[in-house]
Formats: sequence, C-alpha cells, structure tokens
Amino acid sequence: MTGTLSVAARRIKPVVPPPGARAVPAEDRARALEALAALTAAAAHLGDPDLFHRPRARARLHLRHVGATDPRLLAGQLASAAENRVAAGLLAVRSVRAELAEQPLERPHFTPDAIAELHRLLVAADPNIPGGGGFRRTTARISWPDGQRFVIAVAPGRPLLGQMERWYRWGARTTSPALDLAALQVLRLFTVHPFPDGNGRIARLLAQCDLVGAGLLPGLLLDLDGWVDANRDAHDRAVVAAAEGDLPLWGALFARAVTETARHRTATLAEHRRILAAATARVADDPAAVAVLDALRAAPAVSAESLRELLPEDPRPALARLRSAGILAPHPRLPGALVHPRLLAVLDAPYAPPADH
Repeated sequence: MTGTLSVAARRIKPVVPPPGARAVPAEDRARALEALAALTAAAAHLGDPDLFHRPRARARLHLRHVGATDPRLLAGQLASAAENRVAAGLLAVRSVRAELAEQPLERPHFTPDAIAELHRLLVAADPNIPGGGGFRRTTARISWPDGQRFVIAVAPGRPLLGQMERWYRWGARTTSPALDLAALQVLRLFTVHPFPDGNGRIARLLAQCDLVGAGLLPGLLLDLDGWVDANRDAHDRAVVAAAEGDLPLWGALFARAVTETARHRTATLAEHRRILAAATARVADDPAAVAVLDALRAAPAVSAESLRELLPEDPRPALARLRSAGILAPHPRLPGALVHPRLLAVLDAPYAPPADH
C-alpha cells in the first residue's frame, strides 16, 4: 500500500459539569491552597499586587502568519501585542475588584459579551492572530505535533453562543469550591473553544481572576502561560482526557500548575524583597532616596514626574544620588525613567521549572 493514511479526527465535546462539581483531588487541592496562602503572605511586600503582570513575548509564533514579516517590524508588533495583553489583564482584574467592592457577597463573573470584548483587547495588534478577535465563525480544528487531530464539536453561531450562556450560568450559580470552579471554567472554555485563537490565554487569565475574586490570590501573580509552555503535552492530554470524562486528571494538573507557579512567584518575590532591602540599606541615611526605592514596590520604574506626588520635596536630588551610586540606571526603553536593573530582571523573568523538575 502506498501513500499516507489520513488520521481520523476525534471530536471534543463540551464539558458541562453538574452544579457544585469537584475536579481537584483533595491532596492536590491542599497543596495548591497552601502555595496560594504562602504567595499571598509574600505579596504583602508589594504596593501593587499586579506588579508581576508584565509584557512577555509569545513563546510560539505562527509562521504562516508572520514568516514574511520584516524582523524589525515583527519585533515591534510582538512588543505592542504583549503590552495589549497586559492592559487586557489589568482591565479584567480591576473589574473583578470593582464588582467585589459593589457586591461583596456575590461571586464576580464575566458575561459572554464581556469575554468576547476582553478577547478583542487581548489579541489586539497580535500578528499571530489575524482578524479583530471575538467569537469564531468557523469549525475549530486542532492538530498535535504527533499527527493526532481533533475537531471541536460545538459549531459556530447559535450553538457556540448557547454553550457560552451555559458556561456563564454555571459559573454564576455553582457551589463548587473556588479552585475547582477555576479549573472547570478553564476546561469548559477549552472544550467550547469560542475563539479562533487565544483560547488558552484568555482562559488562564479568567482563572486568575476567579482566584482573585475568591480571595485566594491578591493579584495577577501566576505565570500560568509560562507553565503551560513548559508542560504543553501533559496539559493538552489532560484536556482531551477530561473531555472524555476524566475530570480528576485535569483537576490534578490545574492544581499542579497553580501550585508550581505560586511557589515560583513566592521565590521571586523573596528575591525582589531581598534586592530592594539591600539597595535601601545603602542609602538609609537619606529618607528621600529610601522613599524613591520604596516606590519600586508598586512600579517597575520611577521618574521625577511619577514621584512628585509621592515625595514632599523635589525628587531629583535623590534620583541623582541613586544613579551616581549605581543603584538606578536609565530604563532601556522609556526616556526619563529609571530602574533598578536587577529588580527589573526579576520582574521580567518568566516561569521556569525547578532544576530537578
């Protein structure tokens, strides 16, 4: 027999769990909650709990979309897209906090229309994703590197919108524990696959928002995207297994992602605090310089303009001293802004698996 045999595509049906469903095994839940509690304690050091929500270039590019783009132009486009993703994330988490402030007894939850708009912001100007975002209008098909192919059973149009309404109603009414709710909401979005691209990124952003809304996480501190990049095969296989009925496998993997990214961020927060304390000790005799460094708990960079409302006196002498001492240096991209290079490196470092991983 000659030629190549085609591989039949497997259908991925939407996961629709019962109200109050649990997916995370008890031991995995305990580890994740312990890691989140430790991270919350460590984050008390920050003046802005979203400080580590930083622009990061995508690890994977769709060469069919960007292969012919001039490299210099592509670099600018990717940087702009990363900034847009950060802005979308901050808008999402701030809306959660605002909703909590207005209705403290209600669980914050995004409507399907809000998610579609958030997706448009998330993928804006991303050269990897043609089009303006929003719900897909075609059948979704997925291929794995090993040749396996999948087709999402939910058709575009009215069936997709109906599934998104079910997704919303379940999330608004369920009594599932917070970690299970976040895990199942991510899984449901994956198996409905409402967008042409960017489903993973928006699902993981919403998962962090769920954890913030439940009081388990103070801000956008987890690099879940980085974790998935490092564990892509296990992640994708768990999604498929869950769509075929194995919810605990997915729940355990989601809890593992939360646990490992929370521990990673707790460690980077300790390093951030240590570096800042060492710098502060060098200028302990200068209250204005100490105040400038303290501002780096809430911002990646400082400038004379940004400090005018924080300091009672002119901040420029303190900034000059910190520059001459080699503590602060010009921001690599923002004219007039100053950074602590080692602190900026800590902020920009993505999730990395432990050495013994």
